[in-house]
Formats: sequence, structure tokens, C-alpha cells
Amino acid sequence: MTVSASKFYSSSADAIDVVSESAFFAKLKMRNGTFKLTRPSRFRELEVAFRPFIEERTGSLNEVLDVGVSTGLTTVELASFLKDCGAAVRITATDLFIEAHIVELGPSFRVLCDPEGWPLQYDVSGITIRPWVRRLDYVTLAFIPLVLGRSMLRPRLRSRIRAGMSRPVQMITRSLPSKGEIEFVENDIMRRSRHFIRRFDLVRAANILNTSYFSPDQIRTAIGNIHSYLRSPGTLVMIARTNRAQENAGTLFELREDGSFAVLERVGGGSEIEKLVLDFRAP
Repeated sequence: MTVSASKFYSSSADAIDVVSESAFFAKLKMRNGTFKLTRPSRFRELEVAFRPFIEERTGSLNEVLDVGVSTGLTTVELASFLKDCGAAVRITATDLFIEAHIVELGPSFRVLCDPEGWPLQYDVSGITIRPWVRRLDYVTLAFIPLVLGRSMLRPRLRSRIRAGMSRPVQMITRSLPSKGEIEFVENDIMRRSRHFIRRFDLVRAANILNTSYFSPDQIRTAIGNIHSYLRSPGTLVMIARTNRAQENAGTLFELREDGSFAVLERVGGGSEIEKLVLDFRAP
């Protein structure tokens, strides 16, 4: 049975391993329809292939941006990989959904929700109930109470959050390094952040920029934003995706003097959006 949010966030970091942690987050469906899916050692194959290029640049790698990190588990692994390569970096990890709240609506009823009151998990006397609708629910009509419950609860949840009557939590891994070299920031890759302009020496976008999620025009927008975040020629961009067979396909790019991108290395045939990256030209 899925552990409740109250129990999960009340447990010490040592009490929950990364596999159990990943299973907890995998049951949470965000309001845009995505899940917090991740698993340990997901991109090890990419690290092996890209390592020589990283090691050549350890002296110039200071600020790293990891985009669409889900729970940040693979960001922790990225930090460990870069440290092992000899690079001392600070990582900014972004995702669309990081902040959440546990709201108590009764003595035995708690709801984990996002800041807008979107329910992520119901907890009734320690028994967890999913608030999201499956396809089967439309056949069994179970979608009716789920949809009605969500629409009725959202205003109450939002009101309590704004009144400070909630427990703020973050939907990120508990296995963070103790020295604080990773900062988590809520950010939409489709909206350019002025705080990121010309700041980073390496940007990784793993399992976010793909043709299943976004149109070509949206991907071009994201590429333009990433381009604006790169500090100077010679900086790196890593784009990858894990398919259903758990195989990785990715490309390591380098920013050239003319503002275009060049391929340094590929894994699994390269990123599916590689051509869009190579065709990109800054305005």
C-alpha cells in the first residue's frame, strides 16, 4: 500500500530508501497530467559516454542547470558524477511542480495538494486514496465522485493554504547532499527566466524535451531559452530521453562561437530533437 504523505514527510531521511521514495512520488499526478516518475541510476550510460568531454572542462564548470528534474534524484546523481569527474559545481534544479502542502480537513482526513489546491493524495485514517481519474473509472463511473470531490475541495484547500493552515513540503528527494550544492527552483522551461540568462556552463534537459510532450514550435522555444542561459561558447548542453524499454538516447552539444550548436557525442542514436537543436539559430 502507498505510504501517506504525512507518514512520508514525518519519517527521517534514513528511514526511506530511494526505491520506496520513487514509488511514493510515482503515485502523484500533477495538474498538468504528468507523474513524478524517476528511478535510481537512470542516466549512468550517458555519464559513461560523456565523461571524457566533462573531464576536459572541469576547470570551467561552475554553474549547472538541470531542467525538468521531477524529484531531483537524478540531479543528486549528476552532482556525484560531476564531483567524481573533478568538477566543483553548484546545480540549479528546476521543475514545474516542487512545492506542495499537507492540509488537514478533519481529525482523520488529510490532503496532499499543490499550492493551487490540486489534490495529489487523500489520506483517510492512514489509508491513501488517489484523487486522479483512470480510464477505467469512466467505465465504472468512479470518475464522478473523484471529479466532484476535487472540485468541491479545491477552494477549501486553497483557502487554508493561503491562511497558513497547512504544512508546506517539497516534492523532492530526501537524499540531497548536506552541503547545499543543489538549489531547487520552480520554473517552466517554456518561459524564459531573467535570473538564468548567461549564467550556466552546462545545461541538462533529460526526459523533458521530446515530441510526445511538445510540438516542434514549443521545443524551439525551449531550445531558445536554454541557449540564452549558456554562459559563453564552449559551454555544454545534454539532452536525453529514456524510452519504455529503459534505453537512453541522448546527445551532448557544445555551443560554438557563432551561436550554433555542434554534436560532441551521441548515445543510442542521439536525441530525437537533435535536428531541431542543430537547426537553431539565435535571433
